Amino acid sequence: MTLIIDLSKPEPKLVLKDGRKETASHSWAGLYQLSETLILEIDKFLKKNKLGLDDIGKIKVIASKESMVSTRIAKTVALGLKAKI
Repeated sequence: MTLIIDLSKPEPKLVLKDGRKETASHSWAGLYQLSETLILEIDKFLKKNKLGLDDIGKIKVIASKESMVSTRIAKTVALGLKAKI
């Protein structure tokens, strides 16, 4: 299972993919509040889909064209979560 943090749109989006098939997605307002919301949103998203960090094999980040800081925050969170996986 792959978790994708997509920042390419004005609203951040989390996507779960199993192979090439998208199994779930979730978006919320707050590209510029990512440091406050990202970990909470990932937690809610995984709980809603009855998954844990152990179920995630890969984490990818799709960069934001609007906010380099948000991209760096997402990459840092992804690296931290990968260390736990």
